Amino acid sequence: MKKFFILSVLVVTATLNLCAQQEWKHEIGISYGFGALTDVSSSYLKGIFSGKQTNYIGAFGAEYFYRPKSALGVGVVGTFSTCKWNDSDKARTKYISIMPAVKYNWLNRQHFSMYSKLALGVIIGLESGDNHDKTKAAFGWQASAVGAEFGSAFRGFLEVGFGEQGTILAGLRYKF
Repeated sequence: MKKFFILSVLVVTATLNLCAQQEWKHEIGISYGFGALTDVSSSYLKGIFSGKQTNYIGAFGAEYFYRPKSALGVGVVGTFSTCKWNDSDKARTKYISIMPAVKYNWLNRQHFSMYSKLALGVIIGLESGDNHDKTKAAFGWQASAVGAEFGSAFRGFLEVGFGEQGTILAGLRYKF
């Protein structure tokens, strides 16, 4: 799955058209991230302290940004991830986050951009198990120090940061 996703990103970015750079006002994107904050705390830390082995799928994300200025984008980021405990067929936690976000492009070229992103919001944890169901809410965030995107209107992107979208995330973005 990981190899297919990376290969898809490379193929799409390599075949993008070479039209001139435009002033984009909107952008939507999808992503997949490794090492999301909730995955680390649920899978690794609880597993270490309780001795239970866990599986997680990573963080799937969707985002929208509106650009009032060419370098500044404001919008919203949402993620979904889940963690399953191996000692039970029913024990799992699903995490959904919704976070207002700001994105600043500090390097803009025709087919390449670099940026930083900050998102702050809420994480909703839906925990289910053999004998219980719980819903919890907590503060959620994503701080991506460095992001790079390649392409034209359709762009592939890669980010390094920490939070609900993951430590390393990659995806596709469409600007219009």
